Amino acid sequence: MIVVSDASPLIFLAKLDRLDILSELFGGKITVLKCVVDEILNDRAGLVERERLKAFLKEDAHILTFTESDIESRSLSASDQYSLTYCERNQADWLIADERLLRRVAGAKGIATIGFLGLLIRTIGANVLTKEQVKLDLEAAISLHGLRISLPLYQRVLHELR
Repeated sequence: MIVVSDASPLIFLAKLDRLDILSELFGGKITVLKCVVDEILNDRAGLVERERLKAFLKEDAHILTFTESDIESRSLSASDQYSLTYCERNQADWLIADERLLRRVAGAKGIATIGFLGLLIRTIGANVLTKEQVKLDLEAAISLHGLRISLPLYQRVLHELR
């Protein structure tokens, strides 16, 4: 199975110390492009978060240098374009991403996407986390770590957790 991750879900999972759920959910190493690695290990990452990410990248990730794009877009970052191109060329099973435009373009290209919230919810069905743990993680991501989520989406997630 080929699973490629963008930066944002990795960052939030690291903040919550939940990077281990990726191997639990997907059963193997996650592909992370070098440009994404550079983004998640930049100076904005806190010390603990950076160490968690480094350990994850060392043990549970395939880091690839890939800087090709078949997409012309002024709205998508170069990193997003590379990720989409890599997924398309390698018939990736999943793209883990939160950015709305990236997910929309991936969907139009037939690439399955899942974001941070989807990963958390999926852990319940996989018996990795309980509903209460997911709710606590969601609250921590919002209140402590700056996760931005629309009110309708937040309400829908809470409904699913009941």
